[in-house]
Amino acid sequence: QWQAVCKRRAEMHSLSHRANTLLTFFGSVAATLAVLTSLTDVVHQSNPIVSASVAELKRFTVLHNSKDQAVITFNLDADLRSVFGWNTKQLFVYLQAEYVTKKNKLNQIVLWDAIVQHPDQANIKLRNHKTKYSFIDQYRGLRGTPLNFTLVWKVMPRVGYLHSGSRSFEVEALPGDYTA
Repeated sequence: QWQAVCKRRAEMHSLSHRANTLLTFFGSVAATLAVLTSLTDVVHQSNPIVSASVAELKRFTVLHNSKDQAVITFNLDADLRSVFGWNTKQLFVYLQAEYVTKKNKLNQIVLWDAIVQHPDQANIKLRNHKTKYSFIDQYRGLRGTPLNFTLVWKVMPRVGYLHSGSRSFEVEALPGDYTA
């Protein structure tokens, strides 16, 4: 009987059993640290300073007899350095135009985007900047339409959940007539 107890103890403390115990312990510690790290994002307060405006309407036409197209330049001042915390890996930042038409309650068109990987890059100043993507309405609903610009930033943490923030600005309405 004593030999059976000793044999069981030898099996309990085998190399694979000890390795399993160590890996489980360190896995539990890593999971606990990951949860605690992601909880720090909840208490992180940011106050970004943002402004956006239309710099110039270069062209406003009908595209293929069915769609409105506006070619604009914009100004953007965004100091997003306060959004960075010690758990922030990068920000995905984009400027979108928002407007309402008879066919759609809300239209959102992304005009420009960037990936910001370091707080040193998070002070964005663009003057008379061309849009990265075309500003085209799927119908002909842009004439005389009031616009809002919204700057959106998505925070991609090293550990934890993705969250976002945004600031909206009323900008001038598009003209009622097409330009060349």
